Amino acid sequence: MNFKNIFLLLFISLLLFGTVCAQKNVNDFQVGESYKHAYDGNQYSLYLNEKQDSGITIYKYLAGDVDDDNDAYDNLIHDEGRDYLTSDDDFKIDKNSDNTANFTDYDHAEHGVVEVVSIDGEDFVVVFWAKDTSNTNNSDLISLLNEFNKDNNVKAVAF
Repeated sequence: MNFKNIFLLLFISLLLFGTVCAQKNVNDFQVGESYKHAYDGNQYSLYLNEKQDSGITIYKYLAGDVDDDNDAYDNLIHDEGRDYLTSDDDFKIDKNSDNTANFTDYDHAEHGVVEVVSIDGEDFVVVFWAKDTSNTNNSDLISLLNEFNKDNNVKAVAF
């Protein structure tokens, strides 16, 4: 068994041992206790490892611009999630048949998978990402995304 398989099995098994809430502001999504929490002033991320070269980021999906001074959107909820849903010169997105998409972010040297989920009439952009220099590939991230969906009883919706 190679390192990637061990890494994937370790994280999936850790996800199964228990869950904690990511943040109330992102509708109490359940994520594995093994994730490393970090807040960089713009977004809330959960890292898959100490190197912080892969992780999950959850955004509230908002159609319009957000006033960053609005307390309702402080700390976790920003509109940057939309950036993961459309291609441009520095960002390639390939939609999958299950309403998820693979992305490559050339500007930040990252890749990953993204989806939009809807809970109680609110939409969220869920991004599992990895730096291109990490040992994490998209198939690892898709497995983690599927486990996240199962733990939260959510399904990707079309975007």
